[in-house]
Amino acid sequence: MNILRKQSGLIIGIVVVLFLVLGGCGQEEIQKLRSENEALKNKVASLEQEISKLKETADYHYQKGVSFLSANNYEDAKVEFETVLEKYPLSPLVTSAKQQLLKIKDVLAKIEAQRIAEEKRLEAQRRAEERRRQEEEKYRPKSDNEAIAEWKKFRREEDKYKGTITTWRFQVSMILTNENILGHLGGSYNHQVAVLGPEGFTYQAGVLLGKVPRVREKDWIVVTGKFKYVSPDNVVVLSPIRVINEGYK
Repeated sequence: MNILRKQSGLIIGIVVVLFLVLGGCGQEEIQKLRSENEALKNKVASLEQEISKLKETADYHYQKGVSFLSANNYEDAKVEFETVLEKYPLSPLVTSAKQQLLKIKDVLAKIEAQRIAEEKRLEAQRRAEERRRQEEEKYRPKSDNEAIAEWKKFRREEDKYKGTITTWRFQVSMILTNENILGHLGGSYNHQVAVLGPEGFTYQAGVLLGKVPRVREKDWIVVTGKFKYVSPDNVVVLSPIRVINEGYK
């Protein structure tokens, strides 16, 4: 009641000031009255804030917490329920506020677990993508010019480059009588490549064992393999590690 009386008195004071201003005064007096009027307004605002604080009760904070909770605003709801416990420890709402805080704790724990799980999923996805990229780079076929340059090195220095791993892309010319396949680099029959079967088998035997894909003449294939030897008729022979058949194009 005292606060309300103070507020009423201040409002009356503001009215009186306005009356005096409208009644006519000197410029100095008007400025003084305006300053006093502004000060009175500030006091009114301060009193209104005090009144608002007096309205705050355990029920006020509890209901705010319930409102925040219904909007899934868990952090602000947590603050309101904790305020009930801290400022109003004797309130009958304390028990309910504690229950609400336990619910919020459980929800926040689940949200955090989901966040951690999502971070792990994204990290696993990133690592898988990096492995895939590295794998692609590992098996990236050389350009025609690079492949032909390697082919020439193999022919010139067989002992030095034996066992070297490379990846070439070329078209199958024919299936050899020994059931291996023959192709050539850069569209030139001068740079022929023979592909053996895996683990000592012929290529066709490797197909039957499911170790390499079936190929036909004119198919384009990408072969990653070890340099095996140079045949007597100057064909570079590869032992395959991985073969991809791109088909006839």
